[in-house]
Amino acid sequence: MPLFSRKEDAMDRSFCLTACVVIAFPLAVTAQEPETKQVEAAGASFPVVEVGKGEPVLFVHGAFGDYRAWDLVRDAASKGHRFIAYTQRHFGTSDWPDEPVYGRDVHESDLTALLDTWSEPVHLVGWSYSGPIVLQAALDRPDLVRKVAIYEPTLETVLQDKKEYEQVMADWNASWGPIVEASQGGDDEKAIRLGLEAVFGLPEGGFRTLPEGAQTMFLENAHTVPKMLAAPSSIPMTCADLGGIQAPVLILYGSDTLPFFEAAAKEVARCLPNATLDEMSGEGHGAPLQNSDAVIEEVLAFIDARSD
Repeated sequence: MPLFSRKEDAMDRSFCLTACVVIAFPLAVTAQEPETKQVEAAGASFPVVEVGKGEPVLFVHGAFGDYRAWDLVRDAASKGHRFIAYTQRHFGTSDWPDEPVYGRDVHESDLTALLDTWSEPVHLVGWSYSGPIVLQAALDRPDLVRKVAIYEPTLETVLQDKKEYEQVMADWNASWGPIVEASQGGDDEKAIRLGLEAVFGLPEGGFRTLPEGAQTMFLENAHTVPKMLAAPSSIPMTCADLGGIQAPVLILYGSDTLPFFEAAAKEVARCLPNATLDEMSGEGHGAPLQNSDAVIEEVLAFIDARSD
């Protein structure tokens, strides 16, 4: 099932798509990087990193990232679990076929195909843009998804057309004007820099304060920006859809995050029948990298907890 509703107007769609950025990057490189393998599914070859033994925990990156987005949590997650992270179609440095085009529905279908390839129930972890993707996978393949943990899922459809969120949505969409303008002007690297600074609340030029490895990963994904802005509309994921997910789901959000992220997290959790909503004090949208130890601790505690 396609995941996400995008308005037909190009500029409005641009706001929505660019707003789905997941902000994730490695702050440090471990002494020995794991080997990357290729997994065939859905007519494509996906780069995959797999480390550790135990129950598999599959980490799904979002926009502007690739499997490197989860480097900071890899060591902790692979102690007692099998850490798996892959690069989604059209991301990273791989050569991807032009078809199917970039879109949430395609990314969700790819995830389902990968789950079918592994044929083993997994725990899913998402962040921002990938939040709805892992939720859709849990809805489509309940036999292959044990638990789901998401930090601040980006899902506009649970907020749209609700009077109480009109100002939240207006402020959120308006904040992306300069980012869309930069991309439409042919400077996708500038669009990424502006996007990161906006979502993290960094000052102008703050992108340059990020570690070199982080900047490299994001800039190597600059080619995805026009694909995001041109992505076709998808069927929206509604509150009713979320109500069909039976897997236990942990929704995390930061007390200092943007109003949009807080509202989306709370509404997604409200729609889920088996959700745990947890606020992380003093954190913003970047907590999975800025305070990665605390985030992965909460995620693993949720995954390891007995479900009575």
